[in-house]
Amino acid sequence: MNQRPEIPENITHAEYFNRLLKDRVNMSPLPKISDLHAIIQFEITDNGNGIWNIVVENGLVKEVTKEICEQPTCTFTLNSATFLSIIRREITPQQAFFKGQVEIKGHMLLALKMNILVHYM
Repeated sequence: MNQRPEIPENITHAEYFNRLLKDRVNMSPLPKISDLHAIIQFEITDNGNGIWNIVVENGLVKEVTKEICEQPTCTFTLNSATFLSIIRREITPQQAFFKGQVEIKGHMLLALKMNILVHYM
């Protein structure tokens, strides 16, 4: 596959993390943030809830894992509908945060950059 995959209309958050996220980020035509090294954790609170860790090295997704990470760089806690709305760009991460739909813990500067990073997703 040498083309960035599209987001299917009926995808679940679990399918997105497991099948699309790595290729969508790594194949994004946007310039990479080469000095970005982080573990970004998403905690989904409903619909087959779970925790996904996105391991980023040199601005590229190295892996997506469900293994427990004791100290992620930042954690976003939200429900699946909000997550899917964000990746489909129906709502920005800031809008979701200020509406109380997302809880953020950890490195706040990186969390604030999520508005930029979501364009890679």
